Amino acid sequence: MLLLFAALAQADETTMVYDLFLGGKDVGDRTVTVRHLPRDDGERRVLSVLTTVETPLGLVKCRQSGQSSPRGANFTTSLQVGEELSEVQGIEMPSGGWQLVRADAVGVHEATIPAAQVKLTSLDLFDPGRTRRLIDAGRIGLLLSETGAVVEGELSVGEVASVKIGKIAVSGTRYTLQTVEGRAEFVVDAEGVLLSSELTFLGGTFRTVARMVPTPRSYGTIDVVDSPGAGTSETEI
Repeated sequence: MLLLFAALAQADETTMVYDLFLGGKDVGDRTVTVRHLPRDDGERRVLSVLTTVETPLGLVKCRQSGQSSPRGANFTTSLQVGEELSEVQGIEMPSGGWQLVRADAVGVHEATIPAAQVKLTSLDLFDPGRTRRLIDAGRIGLLLSETGAVVEGELSVGEVASVKIGKIAVSGTRYTLQTVEGRAEFVVDAEGVLLSSELTFLGGTFRTVARMVPTPRSYGTIDVVDSPGAGTSETEI
């Protein structure tokens, strides 16, 4: 147990804050925290995302948590739109598909989505280890971790792009997803950190832009600590 606490204490943690815009107007913000935890079979990342935004449907508060590693990923989302509450839990299966449970005012709904229908999730866009899935252009499915819905479209080949953060132009790669619902766009830097995005959701097209330039990670400063059998309050992937 002490070895586990030592590993957690040395975890490389990064925090990004984003501003959300609708029609050029600042309508909210999002805070993303990622903890990078070393393990003997590859890195595990623990994500926490908090979003507050004014939408055409009212005030939206969204809390998300998730984990990912070479073994797979999972997430939990709590979404409040006005007075309506819902929760979605997703677990990536060994096959690459997803097992979903959604609870709302109507009841509890379960679904299994085959791997062929999902390439990545909207939470993956904040996970530097999984945004690299964007490099595979072609027909893909994007699982919206906020609602459990799947959006299908054609993902373009990445192209060089620049995002202005404050007065600094930050280089990245732009990926575009064209769907029947509209066009989505994601720009990530060389480390896989999301710099900006544009996505139609909850009745509007929202643009998300990082408030600060990403801080380079301190690679090589963490010793891998293996703690077989040690318990943790977080679900192990």
